[in-house]
Amino acid sequence: MSFSKNFHPTSKGFAGLLFVPLSIAYGAVVGLRLFLFSVGLPRPQRVDGVRVISVGNITAGGTGKTPVTIMLARMIKENVAVVSRGYGRGSREPVQIVSDGAKILADYPDAADEALMCARALKTTPVVCAPKRVYGILAAAHLFGAKTVILDDAFSHLSAHRDKNILLLDATDPFGGGRLLPAGMLREPLSSLKRADAVVITRANFAADSEVVALKEKILSLAGKKIPIFTCDIKPASLLAPDGSESMLESLNGRKVKLLSGIGSPEQFELTVKNLGAVVNAHFSFGDHHPFSEKELGKAVESLENGEILLTTQKDVVRIPASFRAFFHILTVEATVREAGFPAFIAE
Repeated sequence: MSFSKNFHPTSKGFAGLLFVPLSIAYGAVVGLRLFLFSVGLPRPQRVDGVRVISVGNITAGGTGKTPVTIMLARMIKENVAVVSRGYGRGSREPVQIVSDGAKILADYPDAADEALMCARALKTTPVVCAPKRVYGILAAAHLFGAKTVILDDAFSHLSAHRDKNILLLDATDPFGGGRLLPAGMLREPLSSLKRADAVVITRANFAADSEVVALKEKILSLAGKKIPIFTCDIKPASLLAPDGSESMLESLNGRKVKLLSGIGSPEQFELTVKNLGAVVNAHFSFGDHHPFSEKELGKAVESLENGEILLTTQKDVVRIPASFRAFFHILTVEATVREAGFPAFIAE
């Protein structure tokens, strides 16, 4: 199948062939782990009285998990909490309460950027970080009375029972180059699609309709069964000024901007900004979850010329020290599922 002219399936190219032996070894370890879980060794732990919805992917990098998690929490509304692994956080607490649903209790770098992004967007939803997800589920239930817990990035975390296992595939790069890490970007073999209760094709708005149709056919062939497949657009929602005031997205049309990001999909961030009519003069791009240094931020600020603004993402701004946030505008995004039946599927 082909993909959008703007993006290509992630692959390490010819150099990636050098990593194939390591990928084979990695695949053997992953395969053994998946087999043991398939026969109940260990058995996934269930927390009584709590419905668990897992959101995750099979590729390294961003597929829109956090925007989809935020969308689900807003859809469910009542008695819901978010539990995340908390990748990159400084705290070593086995269970960290990032937000109690009334107040944010932790900040970066003690708290992880994605958990903070959830906490800021979901002002009345508790957000918990726990490497062992079942501990986070227990905390959400006992401390906040959660009846539904959304696990952010937990498709490969098999020790916690889930009632719905939602797999996200990025429309622009669904299969990570078709190779397991480190030769490609797959965390698990494509056969893992069989564990999904539903697949959500994210960033469908970045791909042609024909590509989405072809991807749906490929998903069904890999899953070996008929499973619900939904399409999800991730689009800009608002433009926030450094003082927190909101501006119309149209105000970016013709505006000269410089971008700063440390996310898994910097190309899509830049394309989104350009599609809003902005003139992107530079993009200071770093790896996913990158901890920005004062030197890096200072360089971006000092590069500004007359009329230019600095623009970053919701996920990145939490990693920018307060002393530099006054220089940055923030582009927020939201996930929207096209199919009208998606809320009913979640409510089942």
